[in-house]
Amino acid sequence: MVLVQYIKIFISMKKPLNEEFRRMQQLAGLITEETKADPVADKNAEQGLKQALAVLKAETNSIKPSPQDKEVKEGIALTLGLIASAPGLINALGKGVNWVSKWFQKDKKTGTVVGNALKHWGHELEEAYIGVIGDMLKKSFPSTYASQDVSDKSSALYDAAHGLYAALLIGAAVASGAGALEAHNAIIAGLEGGLGSFKTAEVKDLARKIATI
Repeated sequence: MVLVQYIKIFISMKKPLNEEFRRMQQLAGLITEETKADPVADKNAEQGLKQALAVLKAETNSIKPSPQDKEVKEGIALTLGLIASAPGLINALGKGVNWVSKWFQKDKKTGTVVGNALKHWGHELEEAYIGVIGDMLKKSFPSTYASQDVSDKSSALYDAAHGLYAALLIGAAVASGAGALEAHNAIIAGLEGGLGSFKTAEVKDLARKIATI
């Protein structure tokens, strides 16, 4: 009987303790309150990303092999910036960003709602985008990526495609007025492939560059 009373007391104390712990985490920035989805921003993200995907598919034919392809094969490390510098690639990504951001700009959507909407639809369309970006990378660096499978999580192509996709999504958010760090934190949480093997700073730098094209 005494044991039962102790258990009841413990349970009654646990709830306020958990609530206080959660409040402390929020104040420290470790967790944030969930933001309700904005239906307009969500529709913007859906339309923009689907149109941008079609643009990237069309742009694939304009991608040319990078002059540094053979050098990379011989041992030069591939950075995200070097990958994106392949002829036609960064311009294609920039066009994609413009198609996405114009929908948010039209409805004056910015900040957290944009990040959340891109997180949602970025995840929904991740597989389709990675397939297209993978094809673009194979054209850009045939000596490096031609024999690789973009769906193979152990491949360099998988990492590169996910790094570029993350940069495209963050770039779209930045072009819509969201902060790079804010957009990064919201969007990356929704991507299965994350940033690939690339560092946050590297992806954010490329995102800012793409957003200005």
